[in-house]
Amino acid sequence: MDDALLADARAAAQAEGLTLSSWLADAAADRLRLKALRELVDEWEAEHGAITMAEREAVERKVAQARHVALRRLARARAADRPVAS
Repeated sequence: MDDALLADARAAAQAEGLTLSSWLADAAADRLRLKALRELVDEWEAEHGAITMAEREAVERKVAQARHVALRRLARARAADRPVAS
């Protein structure tokens, strides 16, 4: 691994309160999830055609709304000093 990349990974792990090993394991898991998602999208597009820009934008709006709701829920939970419900 390149020294600069290793230093960045160590810094990121430390900032998240993780060991380098656990941070790298999380990164590998993320990479595998992205690979599985790419394969799923490829399969879907092979059967149904390419996903349009309008469809992508609709999904992005839904994700943004879900994040907004989750952040509001987190803020309310923190304000009330109680655990966050999933």
